[in-house]
Amino acid sequence: MKLVVHQILQHGAAVREIRLRDLQGQVLPAWHAGAHLRLQLPLAQGEPLQRHYSLLGPEGAAQEYRIAVLQDPNSRGGSRWIHTQLREGALLEVDAPVDSFPLQAGQGRSVLVGGGIGITPMHAMAHALNARGQDFELHYLARSAERLVLLDELRALPHARLHLHVGGTAAALDDMLGRYQAGASLHGCGPVPLLNTLRERGAALGWPEAALHFESFGARAASGDRPLRVHMALSGKSVDVAPGTSILDALIAADAFVPYDCKRGECGQCHSRVLDGSPLHRDLCLSAAQREQGLCICVGWASSAELTLEL
Repeated sequence: MKLVVHQILQHGAAVREIRLRDLQGQVLPAWHAGAHLRLQLPLAQGEPLQRHYSLLGPEGAAQEYRIAVLQDPNSRGGSRWIHTQLREGALLEVDAPVDSFPLQAGQGRSVLVGGGIGITPMHAMAHALNARGQDFELHYLARSAERLVLLDELRALPHARLHLHVGGTAAALDDMLGRYQAGASLHGCGPVPLLNTLRERGAALGWPEAALHFESFGARAASGDRPLRVHMALSGKSVDVAPGTSILDALIAADAFVPYDCKRGECGQCHSRVLDGSPLHRDLCLSAAQREQGLCICVGWASSAELTLEL
């Protein structure tokens, strides 16, 4: 569907909020907390760039969709274009909302954790829980006070117990998790190291995997990654993968059949058995036993120059 950029709001130095409306003023399709919009960004050259952004505010049918975009210094084009090229009145091709990170909170204790721009799906979940009349805890983590955005709206929610964590956060994780209580749930969005630490500390405090719900963002590639040659033992093919390109995308480009879904290391669908090499795990979903056997190739890498997979 074609939507118009009705308003652009600046939140601090690095976050832009984009408000989108129907050209004819029609009510937009309903959505649920945790849903994403997929935007087709019309860059100057090549095919339109697809980018996913979490929806903000109260869920349901609405006159406008709201997203917030962080200006990423390592942007591959998406956030840079939105911050430097997008103007009010522009038209964007937008897919209908996708419920890829649904709120799964029962009547027990509910904890929301947003790290940096990961506050965006938590913002919608906070509105949803508040509308239910359900008390909840919202922990908002940021590197500096200037990076805390959307605070006025969050503070206005009567059922929210808002906790701000600026700078170092490791010592606060045990306090925000606490010992697991039956019926409790935790939803978190943020950079992978934060979510992995939450998962590890949660396990130590008795939180079952089923009570922990995560969505990640940010690139998985590390500055020390070296070029990698991937061998597929069953097909006999080999593929060279450059740092910054995922193993999964390289195999798909080589016409290899690999099951996958999220491409964020959250679902485990692309888990592939490792026959040789030294894998580096960057997923959020595999157990220790699964990591002993294989790798989520959508985000994982290797410390060895070659990696052999049972594909």
